[in-house]
Amino acid sequence: MARLGRSQPIPVTVRGRLTYTLVDLTLPAFESVSEWPTVTVTSPDVNLNLGPFESVSEWPALSFTIDRNLTLPPFESISEWPALTVSVPVKPGDALTGADGEIDFNGTLWGPSTSYKVQIPVEGWLGLPSVDNLNVERPTWHGAWDARKLAQQRIVTLRIQVDSATDPSDVETLLRQVIAVTGLQDDETPLPLVVKGYGPPSLAMGQVVDRRLDMDGDYNAGLPTAMVLVACADPRRYGLDLRGVTVPVNSPIALANPGNTAAHPFIRLEGPVTNPVLTNQRLNRTLQFNLTVADGEALEIDTFYSTATINGVSKMSTLTGTFVPVHDFVLSAGADTISYTATSGGSQGVDFIWRDATI
Repeated sequence: MARLGRSQPIPVTVRGRLTYTLVDLTLPAFESVSEWPTVTVTSPDVNLNLGPFESVSEWPALSFTIDRNLTLPPFESISEWPALTVSVPVKPGDALTGADGEIDFNGTLWGPSTSYKVQIPVEGWLGLPSVDNLNVERPTWHGAWDARKLAQQRIVTLRIQVDSATDPSDVETLLRQVIAVTGLQDDETPLPLVVKGYGPPSLAMGQVVDRRLDMDGDYNAGLPTAMVLVACADPRRYGLDLRGVTVPVNSPIALANPGNTAAHPFIRLEGPVTNPVLTNQRLNRTLQFNLTVADGEALEIDTFYSTATINGVSKMSTLTGTFVPVHDFVLSAGADTISYTATSGGSQGVDFIWRDATI
């Protein structure tokens, strides 16, 4: 047991001065528990908007990066575009090759370069159609009062011989092609008939009204002939080339019709224009409209069918002044001077489109 009171001091032993030395220490391999904090990466939503389509499985591997625009490399897909169809009216005479003795009926070619020979005569094409003589007999004197002569419809007779003499068994195949294009129409729309003799071809519009085809000796030999009758309600024959002239406002222009009878032009009058007036100075005939054609619109006048429309809406009620019936606004044989005036506007001019006409 210790004694109470002061303790005896412990003697101090001097060891010497402390010193420090730098030493490279190499640690052997060891394992430690990771103390890295948990890493959390949050990315924004990526919205990729593609239109509906179907593709072969040839997509490349896609990778997404934050704040990056996604660009697809080239890839192949099955096309699902709808089939594109374009309906183009038959251009009269397009099927002709330039040989004499060819006939183009609504795009079907008959003639020397085909298996269908055009037999002569072709009746009713060059001749004058039957004429209605409207003369009125004088009641108290010899003769009659002169009146206008009006042509009836043109009836054209075609004889088309099928040439299958080298293989008579092919006759039915060739005849079916003739029958297919010479049937009756479902409506009154006429079809283009182009005939080329030794000179330039000419055009008429008509419909088939008769087809005669006999199974006779020529049929057995592979050389049957189909007789086709085409009735052309408009008896005029026209040039194939369309003529077109723009008549400026306040600047009369002469329009030529080298045929021997009047032609009915198609007229297109573009806006903006107010109260347009068209005058055939040679015939002293006028079409005057009390209306405004807006910018971007056009007044379309079909003198053959006696119509005047804007966007398909009739404007016949706007005719005013001392106008003539639209059907009588024609281009006579030779050259007619046409003038175009308006209350305002009309800088686009007025377009006249027509074919030379012969009867």
